[in-house]
Amino acid sequence: MAGRKLEHLNAVLRHKLSAILQREANDPRFAQVTISGVTLSRDKSHAQVTVSSYDPQVDADDLVASLNRAAGFFSQGLGRTLKTRLTPRVSFRYDRGFDHAQEIENLLQAVKQEGTH
Repeated sequence: MAGRKLEHLNAVLRHKLSAILQREANDPRFAQVTISGVTLSRDKSHAQVTVSSYDPQVDADDLVASLNRAAGFFSQGLGRTLKTRLTPRVSFRYDRGFDHAQEIENLLQAVKQEGTH
C-alpha cells in the first residue's frame, strides 16, 4: 500500500513540477527541458528529479547546476500547489538515457544509409 502511495506522489510531483517548469520558469535554458522522473524519499522530505533536454547541444552539467540553483523556486511552487504537510526539497540530475537512445538512432540511420548505397 505504501509503495503505491509513494508512486502516486511521484507522479503528482512530476506533473506539478512540469507545470511549474512550463508556466512559471522564465529561464530560457529550461525551455527544452523535460522531467523524465521523480523519486520521493520515504520520509517525503526530498525529491530527486530526473531531467533531460530536447537540445542535443545542451551542456548537461550546466543545465543541472542551473536547475539546482533554482531548486528553491521549484520547491516554493510545489508548496503553493501541494496539499501535503511537508514540501519536499528538490534536487535535479540529468537522465543520459535519452542521449544514448539518440546515439543509437543515429548509428542505425547511418547503417541503413550505407546499406542503400
